[in-house]
Amino acid sequence: MPWSITIQQAPPRPEAIIWEELPFGRIFSQHMAVAEYKDGKWQEARVQPFEPLSLSPGTSALHYGQALFEGFKAYQRPDGFRFVFRPKDHWQRLNHSAHRLSMPEVPYELFISLLHHLLLQEVALFPPNLQHAIYIRPVYFATDPWLGVRPSETYMLVIYLTPVGPYYKDTIKAYVETELSRAASGGTGTAKMAGNYAAALLSGRKAQAKGCQVSLWLDAFQHEYVEEFSTMNVFFVQRDSTLITPSLERGTILQGITRDTILYLAYERGLSVEERDISIHEVIENITHGRITEIFGTGTAATIMPIQSLFYEDKVWELPPHTPIAQMLLTDYKAILQGDLKGNPEWIWPV
Repeated sequence: MPWSITIQQAPPRPEAIIWEELPFGRIFSQHMAVAEYKDGKWQEARVQPFEPLSLSPGTSALHYGQALFEGFKAYQRPDGFRFVFRPKDHWQRLNHSAHRLSMPEVPYELFISLLHHLLLQEVALFPPNLQHAIYIRPVYFATDPWLGVRPSETYMLVIYLTPVGPYYKDTIKAYVETELSRAASGGTGTAKMAGNYAAALLSGRKAQAKGCQVSLWLDAFQHEYVEEFSTMNVFFVQRDSTLITPSLERGTILQGITRDTILYLAYERGLSVEERDISIHEVIENITHGRITEIFGTGTAATIMPIQSLFYEDKVWELPPHTPIAQMLLTDYKAILQGDLKGNPEWIWPV
């Protein structure tokens, strides 16, 4: 049953979007969707003009870190068909994160109704082609103005939009992080919480100092086994076209929706796939002997991004310039968006 949503109109966008010159995540929608949780239940929700939030300096999320977010995309095909890709999976992951942070579950009817009404108010943001998208950003956080280490009793869910092009313009270099740790078993590695990304920023600076754009994280216990990039899950392609990606079993890796889509496409292509632990030493040895021919990252923002090289132990390990498996899977991914290749019918949610 659809949730009751109040609509407050915002002024029209003052300037047209120049899609070919679009920076990632710098232009925001004119509207945002807002829902508040208090007195043990979700209150009436609204779509309102995009504006600053009024929060107490004592807001619980600022002190104790009950804050999480999601990111997914809406598209428009050349024939005008508008859709969101895999919104239910992102809602499920949002609630997985919420459970880990002891936050109330967001009902699906509330989530999808907010999203639907927000997109209807922002149809001008839909891009003219599938090279661009609307990036959807739900952010969910505690709002109690109270100092005390306990779960908040009040929360706010805000959803807003930003029109985007590619997150990365070219192939990228990755810095293998051998000192800092991202997540440990039993921790919050599977949750898309704000603090995980703050904890990665220092490694990001180290990466930039070495001419790299992302960090590749290793396990927290031994700094031996590969986990994921700072912004993406990771795949390795062997010479025989076998795909290897780290297993989710340790509970330290974000369960990427794009990762899951790429696994589906790989199986559809008949590729061999191994979800298992892989050590950085195995990776380096296999690059050296030509047994690993491609490395790529997957994520909502980046989709599929080939890696040009790894910086590990003060040495650059180059990958071959051609990435046929990554490009094939990216072509298949785009074919699903275009409606030319069938995936799970629930993945395409019409607007």
